[in-house]
Order: sequence, then C-alpha cells, then structure tokens
Amino acid sequence: MASNATGATAPKTPPHVVNSGPKLNSTPLAVGSAAISEHIGAVGVGVQDVRPWIARDVEDYKEGAVDKMLEELLYRCTDDSKPLPDKSSLLDDSLKAVLPICNEGNDAQIIKNHMVTLLASNVEPDMYQPFIKAANCALRRLSELDAPGLVPSKAEDDPENIIFHLNDPSLIYQTYQGEQSSRKPDVVIVSNASAMKAGKCEVDDIYESALKKPVKKFEWKELRTTLEFKHTKSELTLPPATYAAKTTYNIPEAKKFMKYRRETNQSAEEPEPDATPLPASGAATSSRQTLNTRAAATSSRQTSNAAGRSNQSERTNNKGDKKRSSAGLADGGRSSKKARKEPAKAHPVVQNGLYAAEMFAAHFARQSVISYVVENDIIYTWYFDRQGAIQCSGINFVQDLPRFMVLLLAMQRMPYTEWGYHTLPELVSSGEVRVDDKKIGVVDLKFNLTSDERITHFGLRGRATTVFPVESVALSALVPQLPHYNPHNPTDKLVAKLYWPEEERESEADILQKVYEIAKKDEEGKVKHHVPELVWSHVFEDTSTANIRRALGIDDAETGRRIFYIIVFRELRPITKLNEDDFLSAWWQIVVCHYALWENGVHHRDVSPSNLMVYKTSDGRWIGVLNDFDLSSTRDTPSGQERTGTVPFMALDLLTKEAIKGQVKHLYQHDAESFIWVLTWVCICYEDGVFIGKGTDLNDWLRVDAIGCHRKKVAS
Repeated sequence: MASNATGATAPKTPPHVVNSGPKLNSTPLAVGSAAISEHIGAVGVGVQDVRPWIARDVEDYKEGAVDKMLEELLYRCTDDSKPLPDKSSLLDDSLKAVLPICNEGNDAQIIKNHMVTLLASNVEPDMYQPFIKAANCALRRLSELDAPGLVPSKAEDDPENIIFHLNDPSLIYQTYQGEQSSRKPDVVIVSNASAMKAGKCEVDDIYESALKKPVKKFEWKELRTTLEFKHTKSELTLPPATYAAKTTYNIPEAKKFMKYRRETNQSAEEPEPDATPLPASGAATSSRQTLNTRAAATSSRQTSNAAGRSNQSERTNNKGDKKRSSAGLADGGRSSKKARKEPAKAHPVVQNGLYAAEMFAAHFARQSVISYVVENDIIYTWYFDRQGAIQCSGINFVQDLPRFMVLLLAMQRMPYTEWGYHTLPELVSSGEVRVDDKKIGVVDLKFNLTSDERITHFGLRGRATTVFPVESVALSALVPQLPHYNPHNPTDKLVAKLYWPEEERESEADILQKVYEIAKKDEEGKVKHHVPELVWSHVFEDTSTANIRRALGIDDAETGRRIFYIIVFRELRPITKLNEDDFLSAWWQIVVCHYALWENGVHHRDVSPSNLMVYKTSDGRWIGVLNDFDLSSTRDTPSGQERTGTVPFMALDLLTKEAIKGQVKHLYQHDAESFIWVLTWVCICYEDGVFIGKGTDLNDWLRVDAIGCHRKKVAS
C-alpha cells in the first residue's frame, strides 16, 4: 500500500451505542425503475431492460377519484384576474357549461357518430381515427366556450393550441448513453405548431393531417402527452339520445380502474419473464446521487454498478455511438447504433408508463406527466411524478360525454407549465436560466446541454438525478469566499446536480454543513480536503409531490414525498481513472475519511466506485474525496424511505430478504465491506482507467437484483 497523508492505522469498527440516535435500518421502498435507469449503456444493459421495472412502478399506483383530478386540472386553468372559484363548484359549473356542446347542433351529432364508429371497431387500430375525430371536433367547439372561471381558449389556429394526432405506426426515438429507444404511442397530443411540422402542412390542414401517420417523426420533447389504446371484445352501449350533467360520478366498480396485475396474474415481486432482471434497490444507481462533478457524471454512467468505460469521451468515440444533440437530455433523431428490439408488446398500462418515462427524459426538469389509457369506451387518467404513479377512475366517454368534455376543456385551457413542465424556462436551446436566491440574489446558470459527460435518465420514480457541466458568473465569484474552500484543488470548473430527493430526508446541503464542521476541527487531515465542495444549493419549495396527493385525498400523501433541488459543486474526477499506487493511496484516504465521519455521526452508507472521487493538486498529488452525501444520515435526523447502497458493492448482510424488508440495521462494518468490494472490483475490472470487466464473472452482479447478487457473490 502506498504511503499517504492520512496515516497507516486501519480504522476500527466504532462502538455501537444503543441510545446514540434513531434506527438506521435498511428500507425497502425504492424499487422499480429508480433502481436501474442509469445503467443503460453500461456493459450491455439496454433501454428495453428497464421495462420490467417500469411495470413495477405502474403496478404500485395509488388510486384517485377522477372528479378530484378534474377539479385539480380545472383549477390550473383559472383566470388569475378574477376571484378564484371553489374547486367543486368549478367542476359543476363546467359540466353545465359543456352540456349544450354534447346535445345541440350538428357537431354534437358528428361527435356521437364518431363514438358509434369507435364502438363498432373490431381491432384496436380501428379505434384511433374515430377517437381523434371526436376529440378534435369537441376541442374546436370548446374553443368557442366562455367557461366560467377559466382563462379563455387560444385562437383555433394559435401555434400553441393543442390537437390530438395519430402516431402509430410511426416510431419515436430517443438515446441514453449511446443506447436508443424506439416506441410508437398510438395517439399523441401536440401543439398546432408540432402538428404542422409533422404533417408538413398549413394550419388549415392539420385536422385532416392529424388522422394520418406523421410525415416527419415526432420527438418526445414535442409531446404534451400520449394516449395508449386497448380493444377487448365486450358488449358496449350506444350513446344516449340526450346527455345530462351528472354531478355524481357513476361507473361500474369492475371498470373503475385498470387492474394490470390481476389481468396478467404476474407477481409484483418478479420482472416480466421475457426481460432480464436488474437490481431492485432504490439506491442501486448511486450514479444519481453521486454526481456532483462532471467527471462524476462520467463515472456514474460507467461505475454506478461500476460498469462501462472510464470516460464518456471514449464511449462516444466508439463505433455506433452518437453524439447527443443540443436539444435537451436525449437525442430525438435516429442513432447510428442499431436500436435493440423490444420484446412483444407490453400491457397498455406498462406502455403508458414507458411513454411517461420518455417524456420525463426529454425534459430533465419536468415535474409530472399526465397521460391516458383508453380501453374500449373508457378513458383512464394517469398522473406520474417522482413519488410514484396515480391512476384515476375511468370516464366512460360514450355514456358520460360531459365529463369527457370537461377533461378536454381542462387540456385545452391549461398553460404550458401546468402539463407538468417546470417553471424554469425550457433548457432545450441556450441552457441559460436565472434563479432568485434569498441569500445571494439572482444566480445565473448556463448548463452545457451538449456535453458528452452529462447524465440522462430513463425511469419514473426516484431521485431522477441529472448532472451537467455548468457556468455561473455569480457562483464562480463565490467559490474563493466559501468557508470550506479547498485551495489545493486548482479547478475552476463547476457541475450542477438536479434531482428529486425525499423531502423528509435531511438535505445533502445540511449534511455537508455538518461534514464541514467536522473537517474544521480535523487536525489530522482525515476529513479536511477529502470531501466535496458545495458551492450553492436551491430547493424549489412549490414542487413537493405531496401537493397533488393532498388535493386528490390520497391516504398517506406525505410518505415518500419528493421535492426538486439544484445543487452546484466544484468539479472532481472518478477514482477509476487512477492506477496502482495513485489509486491505492486515494482509496485509502477515502476509507479513513469515511471512518472519521462515521465516528462523528455522519454515516455515508453508499460506498461504490462512483462515489469515490479524486482531484489533482497543483504539485501533482492525487487526493481522494468521499462524494455524494444525499443518501447519508446523521444522528437524530430522519433517514427517509429509500434503502441505501449500490447493489454490486453492498455488504452480503444487506443483500438479504430481511434487509429488503428493512429489518437489518446498516452498520459501519457494512460500509467497510463495501470498500473491499470496490477495491476488488476496480482491481479486476479496470486497466489504465478503462473498464475491461465485461467478460468477468463480476459483470453478472450488474444484471441481477439484491438476492441474486448475494447468491453470485457467495458463489464467486
């Protein structure tokens, strides 16, 4: 072992004090796509491998009443220049307002005729056109409606007005770390401008064009949302002669919600049988939490499970990889790398979840996605955010056309941001935003959206961390004034981490302040200069995922709630870039730093290659840094709902059924064991900073869940 400034005495296991603080048990709630979304492109993990984990996410949905959702959506359309109406009266008034459109005039009969055509469909594709015709006809009539309490409609030919558009069989592409997805939602909702571009037509022709396959493929960033259809043989009832504004929701109990798992008889504990199982730990992608540097962004892609090559520039130079476009997180065009073939078509509920994941990925700061599944004559509203999925009870749009009209009215009148987009300006062009900060004033941020070292995300719930190189005049000027400023790190580069941590959990910024207090008293140099340098942190207080759950009256709305953060650090590099004595020295420095922090009540609990970082001093020394504290815990603070740890590097005791149930206390010895797994992994799987472990048995650890990883480790 090479000598280092931290000394040669091995850390001893800290004594366990019974009353030293709250229980720090492993917690089991982070499963599904949160576990593996950043493994895409790493050691052969493909986009299609995420499907079984998306299935887990959508299966775990909460149920909400559709009338409550309609009230909430209508409230998002209210006219701020007038007194705000009561939500319940807003729904009743809207039902009455749309009733004449359902019953009077030629358009009412046209809509009914389209409904009858849809009911007569023999196969699913036959449903698309009559549904689109009915919905677009209704939107045109609704644009003329003076809806009480709501903002007026945009002009019918306004570029930002919405329209339902056929998409199937056209594929929509998006790329993630060199891996490409290709999906074909049945019907999409887009702006007039997008419809004209897709159909290569003028605004007067978009209603006809919307019934045809797009001439120019849509991109995910263009879609307001999607509709997935399902046709089953069923006895359906024709539209009534006259509609009434039913103030009481009424639908048979058996059809109130789509029961995905009941139909397939698959266990929630198992991925779909035609897909490859992957880690089921919520923190299995420490990549989402680790990346406080541009280099960490690279490391997380390749070493969040320590897979992949040593840096992204090497990845994108490989044959078949495509450099990302400047249009946000994912490239909307076809990659030169052949898209992996998806397995047989998934259940519509799962397809709907996959589309939501694509829309999240297309706008990294998107807060939520509202999408729809149509089964025969019932439309189900789905709401996705980083806390999980909500399915609202269905609306029979044939028998209860007024309610469907109100849903369309809300879609038509909702401002762009109310579709779930963040109130930050869209970062698809310049990447520049300005954030008001109470302490330091306006913070300028210019994200490098085209960097090959940024992180993309494909999943539904979880932290959904994205990382970008960032420039900021205000923050760069702030760096030398930081009380924890490290003069030994010569870099002037910054990186921004954007993510959705649990609101209940102690924030990473607060934990780091405790770390800096420990470092200030550190006379032996065990912690000082071995921890990341936080420059700025900002929480968007109005983004709590609990808000919609409270509005819908969902039980336990507070548990697992998430909130949006931006946090900026000085740049670091991945430890896997180092070799021999440099690597061993940096690794040991981090082991000692971790132990010193644990002794002082800061428990990291997520040791993995992508959390071990380095920087090079001006005189050429490599210094190890323990990175990523957003899943750490301190004494007397809530630890949230997520189990911590990156599956391939977790201690064997934590890869058990008991640990998954939250029954195993996370101790220092578990992190110490993780350091050994990391050391073993890097020594076997890396050579000269390049990942060479694809053909090793260790690579198999990446493609199994916690129990499977335990089995493979024991057998190794």
